[in-house]
Amino acid sequence: MEKVKKQYGLWTGIAMVIGIVIGSGVFLKAGGVLKLSGGDLKISLLAWFIGGIIMVASGFCFAVFATRIRRYNGVVDYVEVSTNKKLGYGLAWLMTTFYYPIIASVVALFAGSYFFKLFGANIGLTDWQNFVFAFVILAITVALNYLSPMLSAKFQVSATVIKLIPIAVIAIASLFASLIVGSDFGIINAFQKPADGGLGLLEVNFGEAVKKTAFAYEGWVCATAINAELKDSKKNLPKSLVFGTIAILVFYLIYYISLSAFLGNAGTIIQDANAPIAVFEKIMGSFGSSLFTVFIMISCLGTVNGVAISCCRGMYTMSCRGQGICPEKFSKLGKNQSVSLLSCLYGFGCMLLMLLVWYLAMHGVWIFKHLGSMDEIVCAIIYGVYITMYIYIIKNFKDCNIFTRYVMPIIAIIGSVFFVICGTGLYQLIFSHDTSSLIAFLVFMGLFVLLMFPCIFFYKEENSIKLSDDEEE
Repeated sequence: MEKVKKQYGLWTGIAMVIGIVIGSGVFLKAGGVLKLSGGDLKISLLAWFIGGIIMVASGFCFAVFATRIRRYNGVVDYVEVSTNKKLGYGLAWLMTTFYYPIIASVVALFAGSYFFKLFGANIGLTDWQNFVFAFVILAITVALNYLSPMLSAKFQVSATVIKLIPIAVIAIASLFASLIVGSDFGIINAFQKPADGGLGLLEVNFGEAVKKTAFAYEGWVCATAINAELKDSKKNLPKSLVFGTIAILVFYLIYYISLSAFLGNAGTIIQDANAPIAVFEKIMGSFGSSLFTVFIMISCLGTVNGVAISCCRGMYTMSCRGQGICPEKFSKLGKNQSVSLLSCLYGFGCMLLMLLVWYLAMHGVWIFKHLGSMDEIVCAIIYGVYITMYIYIIKNFKDCNIFTRYVMPIIAIIGSVFFVICGTGLYQLIFSHDTSSLIAFLVFMGLFVLLMFPCIFFYKEENSIKLSDDEEE
């Protein structure tokens, strides 16, 4: 087994957390979540706050594990310690085959749609040309991660800074909107005047709203994939998780208040995914619209890059444990001693497979038409696995204070259970009598079983490598 070199610092870790989470979701889901909240900004912010608290509490618990366990792939290591090697192996396969590829492929599609919009081309999210563009982006990203991991890391940091610019601009614009006397806009009006275009308070689908916010916060866990490559990971990974998740929660709440303050709640719902572009267009005309399109495209590319960093290392982390497909071959690193070529190719193949599934889903082919929310469903499944970690903290971390050992894990458990109930469609079925989310979950589980089944044949009980809980840096 070849060990990777320590090459990333604290800022790269924080950039991984913030840069992956702030992708397309923050800009595209504002109108949808507000509509599902009955057009009431207060209910909408509650949904965003709950999604954010789930993320922060989870990130805090991951940080607690990170101070004690340093191996190869943070989240897999933590689940393995909390449960057993088989479940840890299963999670590694799940994240490499499903989680990373689903997110990377769909965000690459969003990046493409904004790329074509920038040049005025009449090519949308579901057009075949956009899928070709997404294929090229994924190929370039994987190649970059293999040939120059440090360049990939620098792009991640740069993209993180760039994607915070539109949030800052919209926040400042809303402040000025609030100062306009007699205006229908402003922060106070945003809180006091629910949108007429909402569903109405009696038709609020809060569970679906929380599911969307929880997904919009998702991706921070990808930062744990570079645990073995972080310098002084015992200190830097926990700091990255805690500082990164708290910063994201603050950014999101400010952004959504600002958006409604500038456009009004009704305007935010009407504009939906186009809402932030509408703000920039009002401020700077057509130039502002084009400028924001560039910002959001880079934002999406940053997310694709961050997720690809994790996906390219998925099979390698399994091979380090003597598991997976041909571990002796997948554990071989390239000349830069950073990434396994075979692991990169496997991750790329999984991303292309999910790109195909997205094509079938977006074009309503057969039962695939129910998989339009599979990005949210897979997140809910993984949060269900995380619960084992939080229980482990409560049972075993006896040297921690009450806040660390009980308060945050309990919040994380409650939030994760709520997310799982929403993600499986049970909440929507019980409170809204809506079966579409449950049907989507059941169809996804069919695909899940099909693609998880092969992992059974590559688990090698006799090859499991015993690892210390605190490997030397």
